[in-house]
Amino acid sequence: MRELRARMERLSAAAVWMDELAAEWSTREYAGSADGGRITATVDAVGTLRALDIHPLSMRGLDSRSLAEAVLKAVRRAEAAAEAAKEEVLRGGLDAAGLPHVAGLLDEARRAFGDRASPEGADRL
Repeated sequence: MRELRARMERLSAAAVWMDELAAEWSTREYAGSADGGRITATVDAVGTLRALDIHPLSMRGLDSRSLAEAVLKAVRRAEAAAEAAKEEVLRGGLDAAGLPHVAGLLDEARRAFGDRASPEGADRL
């Protein structure tokens, strides 16, 4: 019974800590860049585009297709940074709660979902 109480206290403390981390994570912005740093995209925690800065050299030096690809690359990098931060918060909370094995299960589920969602995986469905 004592062990169960101790585990519940750890879970409760981890939940409070996760709430604090999630609140801090959700207010941050994440950046990604392309074209040698001359194109910068900024997204919020859930990946909503908040700002896009394009240096005049990029607008003059790139044709429209290359410029569009560079903008998309910067946005994707910013989204990836936000996703990585979310994963770090989640993993840290699970570790603090003494549940690191749950993080492994989540990784396996993401991989399986990614396999099914990819064009190659769609052929297997």
